[in-house]
Amino acid sequence: MLRWLRDVLVIAVLAGAMTSFVLGHPAVGAVLAVVGGVMISLAARGHKYMTFGGLMR
Repeated sequence: MLRWLRDVLVIAVLAGAMTSFVLGHPAVGAVLAVVGGVMISLAARGHKYMTFGGLMR
C-alpha cells in the first residue's frame, strides 16, 4: 500500500510539472520537476523517507 502511495505521489508531482510547463508557468514547472527528480532518486536508493521508514517507528 505504501509503495503505491509513493508512486502516486511521484507521478502527481511530475504531472504537475508538465502541466505547469504547458500552462506557461516555467518556474513552477522547473521546481516541481526538480522535486520529482529528487523523489525518484531517493526512492531508487531506498531512502528511509521515500520508503516511509520515517513514519514507521
